Amino acid sequence: MTTFRGPLLVAVSGPDGAVNSSLASRLGTLLREHGVTTVALPCHGCFLCRRSPVPPRVRDAGEPEGDEWARRASDPERRGPRLRRAHAFLEASGLTARIGLARLLARARAHGGQAVVLTDRGPLDGLVRFDLPASSKAAAAFRRIADGYGLTLLVETGPETLRGRRTEEIAGPPTVWWARYRSWSRRLPRIARLDGERPLSLVAGTALERILDEAGKRVAAEPERVAAGERRHVVLSIYDDVGNPAHRGGGALMAGKVARRLAEDFQVTVVTAGRRGGTEDRNGIRYVRLPVGRAGPRAGQLLFLAALPFVARRIRHDLWLENFTPPLSTSFLPLATRAPVIGIDQGRGAEAQQRCHFPFLLVERLGLRCYRHIVTHNPADGAVISRLSRRADVQVIPDGVDQRLLDKAELGAGQFILFLGRIDTWVKGLDLLLDAYGRARPPLDLLLAGSGTPVEERRLAALVAAHAGGTEPRIHWVGYAGDERRRQLLRDSAFLVMPSRHETFGLAALEGMSYGKPVLHFDLPALRWMRDGGDVAVPPFDVAAFGARMTELATDTALRRRLGHRAGIAAQHYTWDEMTGRYLALAHRLVDSPAAARRPRKRGASWQTTR
Repeated sequence: MTTFRGPLLVAVSGPDGAVNSSLASRLGTLLREHGVTTVALPCHGCFLCRRSPVPPRVRDAGEPEGDEWARRASDPERRGPRLRRAHAFLEASGLTARIGLARLLARARAHGGQAVVLTDRGPLDGLVRFDLPASSKAAAAFRRIADGYGLTLLVETGPETLRGRRTEEIAGPPTVWWARYRSWSRRLPRIARLDGERPLSLVAGTALERILDEAGKRVAAEPERVAAGERRHVVLSIYDDVGNPAHRGGGALMAGKVARRLAEDFQVTVVTAGRRGGTEDRNGIRYVRLPVGRAGPRAGQLLFLAALPFVARRIRHDLWLENFTPPLSTSFLPLATRAPVIGIDQGRGAEAQQRCHFPFLLVERLGLRCYRHIVTHNPADGAVISRLSRRADVQVIPDGVDQRLLDKAELGAGQFILFLGRIDTWVKGLDLLLDAYGRARPPLDLLLAGSGTPVEERRLAALVAAHAGGTEPRIHWVGYAGDERRRQLLRDSAFLVMPSRHETFGLAALEGMSYGKPVLHFDLPALRWMRDGGDVAVPPFDVAAFGARMTELATDTALRRRLGHRAGIAAQHYTWDEMTGRYLALAHRLVDSPAAARRPRKRGASWQTTR
């Protein structure tokens, strides 16, 4: 069974353009009286036909001089086949763009209720106007647009009536024009024929019944689908991917864990980025990759954000979880779907706002106001988003970690200082770390484990070379660490350093804590969840203090043992089973009661975690 999402798209088609426009206007008024949000969209020709100055009447040689029909200069019948096909593609593209904007406007006005986008012409009129071969690509473009219409009202008006209304002056001989309508209407879906010879009020009444019936079918389709035993569909979108060397950090790991937990009760699709597009099924989860990776890290992220609203139109879903992607963070996705959308604050692009001369912060704040459900990983970010989007229901759900038995005999041991994370010199504070290490020169070597974009990796290599000094280097960059290598590094490290300028949670720190390792970090609000959990915090970006505490931890085994024991106990409160269970509970709350989920929250809604 074909299902439709979003506003119902209805076209009023037929050879008599004046009657179509009048009927569309009348239907818009009647639908609003019935409480249906309606957006009227005039669709008379492409923008060149509407805006280019052309002679109103152009006659070929031998045509009569009276008021008989004469073709306009913009009439495709006066042009060759190639120009006519190009003209058809231009009109189809313009119609698609106008429909997309009208749907966004209808969703914004409807606030989750019924909405109709009403056009006084549609793809059927375009097919009739250009009369292209059914196998042509231009005809296929109009037919794809017709598949998106929920209903096309074909107002049947006879040739004699058209001739009496002087339709020949616009459309040509009525008999030929009407024959095209009959031919193309048999090839398109969801055509409802109306008797155009009747009074306009009666035609409008019949058309209104057809529209309301179609809208009722769409509303009833969802309970029937659920009653038939079909599982609800949840989509999770994230730019990061474990297969992308530059973006396979904590966000990709979290998304994989959440997707597997949601797959217990839902159909799950993960939309992510890649160098090549395509789909694959893995462990019962469908992965859709958008081919934006070749554009580069920053341009790829922007293309990914721009593509999400269009992808949401093509993937049926009952709930969408969107991981915010820098630099714009939000994609205004709630405007492109009627289903509930949960925004996950994996990183709102604060680093881009501080480093670029573009008002990303303004765009981000406007986008956040579109979301009614947002998940953050720490209370500090939850408080910030609660102030920026006061109607949003903000939940705090931290990351998790795989639990393991803590070996007390190994507490305090370790051979080196470890940095573990994505290579991004400015965001992760690697320049500050190397500067602090070079000043303090603690007795343990420094290992850097992680990967990033080629530009960031070259920048780090240059910094490591500049801080090498001596005949035996004490700073080692080991590159990307897979699962087994990652576990080995955590076991053998003395403690972890996290010199980040910006973090949303710090999953690497939690992993180190689960192995009983202290964590040295700057005292950022987003990292205060570690307080009294075996962490050592220094004033933000104080390089001298960071180096001094690094030396203290490297030389004092007893201190590392005490802090490591405290860290291991604290990590036991952050299990993946509990954290992904909170996502599952939130998904059920929104999907099982869609009316409550779409209702705007009152101002000042709580941002605290629901346990």
